[in-house]
Amino acid sequence: MPSFLKNTLLFVVVTFLCLLVLEPMTWLLVDNGTTYELEMWKYATKVKQRDYRADIGHAHRPNAHAQLMGEDVRTDSHGFRSPEIPAVAPPGVARIAFSGDSIAMGWGVAEKDTIPMQVLAGLKAQGRKVDGFNLGVGNYNTSQELAVYKDKGSKMKPDIIVLIYFINDGEPMPVYDDHNWLEEHSQAYVVMKYRFDAIMRSSGEVPDWKKYYRDLYKDDAPGWKKTQEAIAGFAKVAKDEGIQLLVVHVPELHELKPYPFADVTAKVRAAVEAQGVPFVDLLPTVENLSPPSLWVTVPDPHPNGVADIAMSKGVVPALLPLLDKLCSTQQKGC
Repeated sequence: MPSFLKNTLLFVVVTFLCLLVLEPMTWLLVDNGTTYELEMWKYATKVKQRDYRADIGHAHRPNAHAQLMGEDVRTDSHGFRSPEIPAVAPPGVARIAFSGDSIAMGWGVAEKDTIPMQVLAGLKAQGRKVDGFNLGVGNYNTSQELAVYKDKGSKMKPDIIVLIYFINDGEPMPVYDDHNWLEEHSQAYVVMKYRFDAIMRSSGEVPDWKKYYRDLYKDDAPGWKKTQEAIAGFAKVAKDEGIQLLVVHVPELHELKPYPFADVTAKVRAAVEAQGVPFVDLLPTVENLSPPSLWVTVPDPHPNGVADIAMSKGVVPALLPLLDKLCSTQQKGC
């Protein structure tokens, strides 16, 4: 046997044997139900599915269920993480579509405490007739959020769209690898890959998180250009459908006071308001709180239930004028 083939075979056999040992060790010692990389892997394999349309890439499975970060995650027949609602809102009810990424979806948060469900509960507590649904999907950018709204959200005939914007929405379209068997089936591989990436970040081989986020918003950054187009696309869809659009900005929770990305927020605000769309920055709802107290876990700074409940209180007042308009013109949401 040629030495190249012999060495290749040896590498494959050794890798297989290592994984054979590491896989059960990962299940027993690492998978405690809150390990970020493993919970994201479960989300990707149990709740998400590949969508080969170029502007979507991946989506939630209908009627999926998984335990993620200690919380039940269920999707309805459309793939929304919200209770099933009728195809058409009852008479007098204003319907709200919530669009976004993992923050709108409510990563690591009980369904009832997610921003969409808290906002609807807050409006109902004020006597408003509303229902709604959650289009949020992890790892989406604004372009994907627009595509999924057009594909699924529009069919539900909302009266208002709430676009929940986060700083990583300026990322370009994700790259999908449909041929990595290990990434799909091996927890040990997922953990090793994630820990290697973390070492590379800490060693300076890849940009730190502040530089990474700020670079997304350079004037010539492809992702930012596409994001501005998607914001304009949301505004056009709202106009064409005769509905209202509100953009709410969720702050990055590593540091809050002083907030390191005020310039990025200003850029996003300018892009939104240039379309004649109202913009609400939710930083004031949490800036006086300790950042780690708002994280799902200390290594995972996704907003937790405390953060979502606090931020939802900044969304409710912004929706009241939109509902007042619907009440006066269409007798909805009164």
